[in-house]
Amino acid sequence: MDKELKIAVAGTGYVGLSIATLLSQHHQVTAVDVIPEKVDLINSRKSPIQDEYIEKYLAEKELNLTATLDGAKAYADADFVVIAAPTNYDPVKNYFDTSHVEEVIELVKKVNPHAIMVIKSTIPVG
Repeated sequence: MDKELKIAVAGTGYVGLSIATLLSQHHQVTAVDVIPEKVDLINSRKSPIQDEYIEKYLAEKELNLTATLDGAKAYADADFVVIAAPTNYDPVKNYFDTSHVEEVIELVKKVNPHAIMVIKSTIPVG
């Protein structure tokens, strides 16, 4: 496949930012986060998380990567949406909080129902 894909990645923690960095070497990637400081750092080619490889790639590689707070806009023209939103585990309730993942899914369905969604967040079976 020679076509450059448009990929949106929801969440810029270790999983999301690793995927965004990797895919942006060959495709147009928009990383989406709700924290303005993280978005600003990524757009300045600085890693908001401590990771040797991500820091090196952002500083040295030619990446087609931008970050935004505007999920609706990022998802609207994406071919793929990778969902790497946090699902904090509560060991007392034995429960994963999947509300952030569900919010992204609903927004993608609303603005771009034809996008292919890939869930990389940790979610319970079922």
